[in-house]
Parts: sequence; C-alpha cells; structure tokens
Amino acid sequence: MRLHYWLAVLTFFAACRKPDVSTVKPLPYRYWESNSVRSNGLRLHYWRAGKRGKPVMIMAHGITDYGLNWADLAAEFENDYDIILYDARGHGFSEKPEGPYSLEAHMQDLVGLIRALDIQKPILVGHSMGGSVVAFTAASYPDLPAAVILEDPPMEEMLERLTVDIIPDWKNQVATNAVTSKAKLMERARKEYHPGWTAFAYDHWAESKRLVVPNVIDILIGGGFGNPREIFPKIMAPTLILKADTEEEFRRRHMDAAALLPNGRLVHVEGAGHLIRNDRPEVMEKEMRKFLSEHSL
Repeated sequence: MRLHYWLAVLTFFAACRKPDVSTVKPLPYRYWESNSVRSNGLRLHYWRAGKRGKPVMIMAHGITDYGLNWADLAAEFENDYDIILYDARGHGFSEKPEGPYSLEAHMQDLVGLIRALDIQKPILVGHSMGGSVVAFTAASYPDLPAAVILEDPPMEEMLERLTVDIIPDWKNQVATNAVTSKAKLMERARKEYHPGWTAFAYDHWAESKRLVVPNVIDILIGGGFGNPREIFPKIMAPTLILKADTEEEFRRRHMDAAALLPNGRLVHVEGAGHLIRNDRPEVMEKEMRKFLSEHSL
C-alpha cells in the first residue's frame, strides 16, 4: 500500500513538472521554411511563408503567443508577400534566456532578425506586445520599415491595467498553462476566452501557451510596453492601427493618441476583441489590403 502511495505521488509530480521547452524542436508547417538566426546574442526561430522577390512582411506576435498564431492571416497574404513569422525571445521555439525581457531587448531582437536576413524595407505587423515592439522599432529606426500595421497594441486603458502588481499572478498562470493539456487549453479558450474561432486558431493558441516561459512577463518591469504618446510621433512610416471594440471614452483617447502619428490612422473594429484577426478576420484583411494598396505596397 505504501509503495503504491509513493508511486502515485511521483507520477503526479512527474506529470506536473514543467517541460523543458528549450529542447523542443519545431515541426515543419506546410511548405514554409522553418529556420533560426542569431540576433542580439540569442537564437530566434522563424517560419518564412512567402515568396522570395515579393515585398517582405514580418509579423510579431503578442505576449505568450508564437509565430504560427499568425498563420491563418498569413495564408491570405502569402501569394503577394514574402511573409516571416518569428518567435520572440522566451516564446515558441526561440531561445529562452533568464532575461532581459524588456521592450528594448525585443526591439533589438527584431532589428537583428531583419539585418541577419538582409531584408530591406519590410512591412512590420505586430499584435499586442508585438505591436509595441514594432512601434518602438519603427520609432527608433524610422528609415527601417516601409509601413507599420498594429493590431490592438497596448494603449490607454490597457496600459493602465498592465502594471508590475500583476506580475506574480500572470507568471503563475503562464506556468500553469505550460503543464496543462492542449485539449484542456483549447476547451477553456473556446468556452471562456475566445468563442467563435476556427479550430486552427484554437490549436495554435493552445500550443503557444505550452512553449513560453514565465519570465516573459518581466516586460512589465521598468518601461513596460512603452508610452504610445511618446513613441507615435517618431514613427515616420505609413501606419495603420486596428483597435478592438471599446467604450466611447476610450475610442476618443485612442484617436487622440493616434493623431500624433505623422502619417497614420486608427480604426476601431466593431465586435472585435483583443485578437481582431480571429474575431473579425474579414475586416482585418480588408483594412490591411486597403492600407497597403493606398501606399502601393
């Protein structure tokens, strides 16, 4: 009886032990290239979905996500653009150092990726944290991008919630998700967080949660996601911001901040939550194509 008890205890802890995500190898996705580069002192993994010789479009994902969370949208654009979906440090199949996970570090990672792949004038697309990274990159290197597209980047009311006080609880949630079955994560997303998505979107949302380390939440320390009202005036490239649906007060505040862009506009997408490309995919694609066409990209 005692032996059975201790075997059960050991089995429980083995099941709960956090997997060593640093040793997980990315599986091929469709015919897309899966590769890595050294950037800013670490290894960054990416998928390259587009056609060589086309304008390059680089997509930066949100916090705790990974590159393939963009795959549904990327598939709509891959005939016209050379698309690169990369995993940020600490996420997906990229290297996972103890730190730093600052906005500055993420920005230098993206710049290093662009330089390592010898890309000229990419279109930079970013969601949430990736939107902050893309905006900060475009502001710090104004001649680098051909255009900037931001999907629900942290602004106004979102930044007011993203403070250092939430770090411990958020890290615990990241650690818990990493040892939760994919099926359970998908079911939770379907019922509690993101109803109405495609099965593909649920699958890769859940997969990304099992491949991220809690220290990515340390981006909230120091400057956090940055202040759009300081960053936007420095972005010289044409810029499109797509924001989730929200109350009129916050719509006004978003528009006030976006008015600081030298060459940009902001569109609120009715009925969309934080992941606009999954909630209202047809609107996301339409607005992107309209914007790219306006700027001959």
